[in-house]
Amino acid sequence: MRTILIADDERIERNGIKTLLRREAMELNLLEASNGREALQMVQEHKPDLLFCDIKMPFMTGLEVAERTKEISPDTAIIIISGYSDFEFARSAMKSGVKDYVLKPIDPAELRRVFLEAMQLAEEREHRTELRRKNQDFLGEYFLQKFIYTGRPEVMAEAADVIDVKWWQGVRQMLLIETITDFFETCGDDFQGKLLEELKLPFHYLNLEASRTMLLFDGRVKANFRVMAQHIHEYMMRQFRVGCYVAVSSPLQHGLKMPEAFQETESLMENRFYRQDLWVFVPAMELKDKDNYEIVAQLFEWMEEDIRLRDIKHLWEHFQKLSQLWQSVGSFSHIYVKFSCSNVIKALYRELRFSAEKCNQTIEKLYMCTTIQEILKILEENIHDYEQIMFANKSSAGSDVEKVKSYIYEHYAEELSVEILSEGVFLSPGYMSYIFKKETGEGLSHFIRAYRLERARDLLQNTSMKVNQICREVGFTNASYFGKSFREYYGCSPERFRKGVSTDEDLG
Repeated sequence: MRTILIADDERIERNGIKTLLRREAMELNLLEASNGREALQMVQEHKPDLLFCDIKMPFMTGLEVAERTKEISPDTAIIIISGYSDFEFARSAMKSGVKDYVLKPIDPAELRRVFLEAMQLAEEREHRTELRRKNQDFLGEYFLQKFIYTGRPEVMAEAADVIDVKWWQGVRQMLLIETITDFFETCGDDFQGKLLEELKLPFHYLNLEASRTMLLFDGRVKANFRVMAQHIHEYMMRQFRVGCYVAVSSPLQHGLKMPEAFQETESLMENRFYRQDLWVFVPAMELKDKDNYEIVAQLFEWMEEDIRLRDIKHLWEHFQKLSQLWQSVGSFSHIYVKFSCSNVIKALYRELRFSAEKCNQTIEKLYMCTTIQEILKILEENIHDYEQIMFANKSSAGSDVEKVKSYIYEHYAEELSVEILSEGVFLSPGYMSYIFKKETGEGLSHFIRAYRLERARDLLQNTSMKVNQICREVGFTNASYFGKSFREYYGCSPERFRKGVSTDEDLG
């Protein structure tokens, strides 16, 4: 609805203008003022889209009202109403930012012309404002995503030249949401608004991929984020009928720690391959509310599972937790500790297919230890040997990764996931995800998205294919989401990229 203010000291003139405007097929909020002072008060209160202002009014002239209006409501279009004898006065008003003038007695056709022109300009102004806002939003997502993936401080400095990054420094908590389908490709925008309404707490939203989104909270939000994560999972199931995992970062001391917090949530999210009974992952959550012996038993159980799955990363993580606990508490039964460690060593040797004699020798050595530190050292050495043997034939892991990359290069237009790709090389999804990141330095889903967008860039540069065709050609199913992803990755829209428009030029 447009707000129109009619300022004239003659009621008959005000009523005449209202009658003419009501003929237009649009919703209008018509306001009146009978003198200059009242007009200025209403401008201050309502910020109208358009002001019809008579030049001669009590208390303040129309020209004075126009000048003050430009100061307090710059977007208000002003049309001066003038008698013939005031024509030169009206012309001088044009120099003060007045858009147009109408002579008395008012010609209905002339009034309609200047009114429709003012409404058209208001629409164009709002469109430009919305484009600038969207450009700022997209550039914000582009730089933020670049920062959390690379961790380079210069990215923040680069971003500060074109957008407001002050809020980055206030981020104190991050939640990574990952759906079991490509939910955000089709429902991302709706999800953000509905989740804001559901949580009733402010957050910054950063979509990472078709199945992954990050929520960032500043220090003003005081909440139990583990409970919030469970709430989000239940909400997604209830509202959208889609399963999702949520990983919660440790509290951040400073926004510059966002890259580390992101890496932490990615690491936590990998638990979905091993803990199929859980949907929410938080730091050290599994050990909460357990006594020391329960914690040790749980860690040993996980270590044996890590060995079975060849998950070196989590094996080391669980060993480190075990080591920290033993050294901090130091009151465990040596017999219990040796027995549990011997089971882990048996699992290691069984996986490596070492002889029973070699295994027995190591266990005998283990039982001769007199301190927890000696036991830890033997266990650490054996895990290290296991890792070295696993990666001694580095070409094996490298070969599996190359096979996966080759499959992506050939099938990037099709449905791809870590589950599909791991089946092709006969590895568990967790281990496949681990070795891929170890070999390439980036996550599998991020690699797929980046390759698809790079192929899209090549097609934009070297073909005349339409953007919608390119979208489908590189594996996206939603053109709007493709455009948004391209802009987040390259800093400008596909159309502008094709025209050679840079990120900075895209700001306008």
